[in-house]
Order: sequence, then structure tokens, then C-alpha cells
Amino acid sequence: MKMRADMRPEAQTGNFFHSVYLDKELCVGCTTCIKRCPTQAIRVRDGKAHIAEERCIDCGECIRTCPKGAKKWISDPLAVMEGYDIKVALPAPSLYGQFGVDTAPDTVFLALRDIGFDEVFDVAWGAARLGLATKEYLDAAGPRPMISSACPVVVRLVQLRFPSLIPQLVHLLPPFEIAARELRRRLEASIAGGGDKGNRGANRTTDGQPRIGVFFISPCTSKVTAIRNPLGYVRSEVDAVFSFQDIYAPLKKAIQRRKAAGESTCAGSGPPSKMGRIEGLGGGFGWARSDGELEALNVPGAVSVDGIDNLIALLEEIDNGKLGDIPYIEALACPGGCVGGPMVVANPHVARTAIKAVSVSQKGEEAPEARSFNGGFDEGPSAAGIGRSADAGFEALEWEEELPPKPVMVLDRDLEKALAMAERLEELAASLPGLDCGACGAPDCRALAEDIVKGEAELDDCIVRLRRKTSDS
Repeated sequence: MKMRADMRPEAQTGNFFHSVYLDKELCVGCTTCIKRCPTQAIRVRDGKAHIAEERCIDCGECIRTCPKGAKKWISDPLAVMEGYDIKVALPAPSLYGQFGVDTAPDTVFLALRDIGFDEVFDVAWGAARLGLATKEYLDAAGPRPMISSACPVVVRLVQLRFPSLIPQLVHLLPPFEIAARELRRRLEASIAGGGDKGNRGANRTTDGQPRIGVFFISPCTSKVTAIRNPLGYVRSEVDAVFSFQDIYAPLKKAIQRRKAAGESTCAGSGPPSKMGRIEGLGGGFGWARSDGELEALNVPGAVSVDGIDNLIALLEEIDNGKLGDIPYIEALACPGGCVGGPMVVANPHVARTAIKAVSVSQKGEEAPEARSFNGGFDEGPSAAGIGRSADAGFEALEWEEELPPKPVMVLDRDLEKALAMAERLEELAASLPGLDCGACGAPDCRALAEDIVKGEAELDDCIVRLRRKTSDS
């Protein structure tokens, strides 16, 4: 799970990188996964599962459900930090819910330095900044309901299964990217201004500057994919992604050491400095759980949906022209939100409670903190930086390129052929038993009919039909 993406060619068929892959040696062809895939990207052929690259949205549902652990993810090993002079952690807000309600965010924050990071910049800052921009974006009007795009699974699902809803997505950068761009801007400004970070450098760039490494700590496979293959923007400012499971053990030990020693500050450097605030710190942390974004935005009549099945059901209603009276939908693919991501460690219900406690404890604060250990963000109070960004309007965070529709349900690009195939598909579906047993290797009878018209399966792959045919003869 810790091997770098460029060392996992089986996860990179075609031009699109995927963070979810199949370990064929562990797969027993049990068909459990084919029922859970929201885009029907998985088939079982010759006793092994196969993932259709063009349909996979890296949601991680198959990882959750595979009883043999054959579905895995790709993340970067912690060793990649060695290639950078300044190592910055971007912890997702949900990380603060992994260690129980008795572990304060500052303890986790400080423990990140103990395991090798020079700086830590909360993604909660990016979430709060996105919250401000989203309010303005919604005021600019558009087709209703508008759908949040902070969850990459939602964006990919809309792109593949509901392309007509692309205009209703909020076309703004995700929180981790907003935070990554801001921290890099601040560090580069500090280095240019002669900050102490500029004196480091065994791994300097060609122009003599120290190499800044931005490392996102993610609960989610889809965010790994989104960083490698950005949606709506050209490239990510994140250099590598660590899963919660990658970092949990060393971070837990560092937290325990601090608690045992009664330490709440960094030895020799004091506590992390609070480099300024903007409105909504509690809300920024709250984005880790379902309803958290809505609580921060406070949009009357807005709706929250979490879990892939619930999400699809809601998108189907919107696609059918319903729910037009709802202004905004907080859409999260994982159950309970990011605390239920496929790469988390803690029970999502326990983590949700911990995150809620963090959000409540921070409600009196004015803003998410861009905290620093060694003055790496010497530019000055972050309130000034965020204020300039807010004054610039939501346009500063808008997508840089259009999101092209990639409908996977289209049978053929030639309309005449597609119509003929659709007619044949209906005939085949009607002739199949309709048991949706999965014994053929497809998730249901209609999917098998689709495979047949595409030349990827045969009618006799239906075991039930074959048995009836044999007994009749």
C-alpha cells in the first residue's frame, strides 16, 4: 500500500492514474465487489475480478467490501520526504478525529513535527476559505440545486453517470488544493524575504532555492487520484499523499509520548504560533463529517447527503428534474463524510464524535489557523492573506478548465449503432431470468446484457439460463 504510483503500473492503464487496484493473487472471484461498485466497473472473468479503468471513480467501495483484501490502494511512502528540504504536512480535518475525543488538535499538530515535518498547515484553513467562496458562488445564481465539489468521488460520478449535472457542480478548487497553494505561496515569500527556511537545502532546486515538499495526509483514495489527475484544474501543488493508515502508527506513538511527558509544546521552540485567523475555524474542521459543511455555510434549505447509495439516489432525482427548490447540496460519497473514508483507521462513528467535539471547541475562534513551528509563514498574519483572497472574490478559486463529460453508459459513439445496440440490449435483458445473482460475473442481468451487446460476454454466461436450457433439452 505504500509503494509509489510510478512503481504500480497495473494501476495506470491508459492515460488515467487510479489509486485503487486489484491484487489478483488475493482475489478468489467471489463477486462481492461487483455488487457494490457504483459505476459497475468490476466484472469477474475466469475466476478473477477485473476493474474497467474507464469506469472506475476510485471511491474505495470495493476496498471496504472485499472479504479477502484483494482491493487495495496506492499512496506514497513516508520516505519520499527525504527528497525535500522543507517538509510541510497538510492534514485533512478528519485526521484530528482518529485519536479519540481526549486528544486535542494541538497535540496531533505538534506530534506531526515529531515524526519529521517542519511545518503543518491545516486543510481546515482551505475548507473555511472555500466556505466563504461558496457563499458568494451561490449568490451568483445558477441552476438549482448546486452540488458541492469538495469530494472528488462526487465530481467523477457526475462526470461519468450524470454528465448533464456538470453545470450544477460548484466549480471551485477543493480544500486541500486551496491550502496547498496558499502555504506554498507563503513559504516562497518567506524564503524570498530571507526567512530562516531559505538557509536550508541539501536538495536545492536548479535556481538554488530549497525544495518545498507539500504532503497531504488523506483519508480517501479518490483524493489521491484527484491530485494525480486533477479535475477542473491543470496541476496540483501537492507533491505526495500519505494515507491515514500509512502515518497512524508513528503519529500515535508521538502523541502517546507527548501525553506521557505532559508536553503541550515543542521542545526548544514553544507552541506553534497562530499566524492569523479568518471566520470559521470550527466550520473548517467540521468539513470532516457530514453536515459539517452545511453548519459552516448556514444556507437555508440546503441538504446534506452521505454514502454512495444515498448520493446516487439523490443525483438520480436531480437528473430527473426534481429538487429544484433546494439551493445547495453537501454531497459526500463516504458514509458519515470523510471520517468514513476507505483509508481511515478509527471507527467512523467514534471519529465523527471526536470531530464534532473539535468543531464545538473551536467555535469561539475567529478563523482557521495557519500555524507554524519555525516562522515559515513569515509573511504576516494569515488574516491579511485570506482577506486579500476573499476580496478577490470566488473567481480566485474557480476551476481553471472545463470538466468534460465522460458518459460511461453510452453504448457507441455512432448514434445509429447505439440505438440498434440499445434495442438488442432490451431484448437480451428481457430474456434473462432477472435474478441479478452475479454468477455470470456481471453485477446484474442488465449489465450482462450490456456486456453481450458490446461483445464482452456471451448469453450462455448466464448459468441459470444455461441450466434451464440444458434441462429442457
